[in-house]
Amino acid sequence: MINLSAVDIRKWNYLEDLVGVDDEPSGPVIVKSNLNHGGLPERLLGPRPSGPARLVAGIRRRFRRRLGLVNEIRFKSDYEIFPDRGSVPARRFIDGSVVQRFRPERRDGDFVLREYYFLGDVEVLSMEIGSDPILTTGRQVDYPVASPPPEVRAVRDRLNLDYGKIDFSCPEGKVVVYDANKCVGTRADPGGPVRKVAAALSRGIDAWVHSDAS
Repeated sequence: MINLSAVDIRKWNYLEDLVGVDDEPSGPVIVKSNLNHGGLPERLLGPRPSGPARLVAGIRRRFRRRLGLVNEIRFKSDYEIFPDRGSVPARRFIDGSVVQRFRPERRDGDFVLREYYFLGDVEVLSMEIGSDPILTTGRQVDYPVASPPPEVRAVRDRLNLDYGKIDFSCPEGKVVVYDANKCVGTRADPGGPVRKVAAALSRGIDAWVHSDAS
């Protein structure tokens, strides 16, 4: 079974350069959810509210966010960047969030997100470049079947991931891991870049089935 041994992918198990409440307040930091995808997989296991209830909750949440009153980090859009550790609200150090030093990779003024996709022994590297420091969903480039940096591979090994994606960047040549995901999916009609990644990963299915059968 794929990812059978990947039982705990909370961020504090694998992220480096995490910042604690007693650390020196030097440099920008980003506050993010400790859970994968903001805890959405866990929420989907519970009872789901009706359509109108979800709509009302979404409107209320957006309103509270504009007022700076959002407490729980449920989505990537709830992530926040602060100028230093001292600017982070104290509750973020005790509410299950993680605080990581913010060291983005830049290219021509934009933000770079590198993505390591893998299925068994097939590995694909991709890159997204966009103007938003958190929601890097800009133009997607590069889809080589290639090996990731050793630091990224080490995260995969530590989490026992057979299939998934790891987000990272390389600011000034140093590897910074952002996130690991073991439930990679896509919308019903993916674009060309996603199709290229999926086509490359599909080559790992046969190898996985044969190794699992043996």
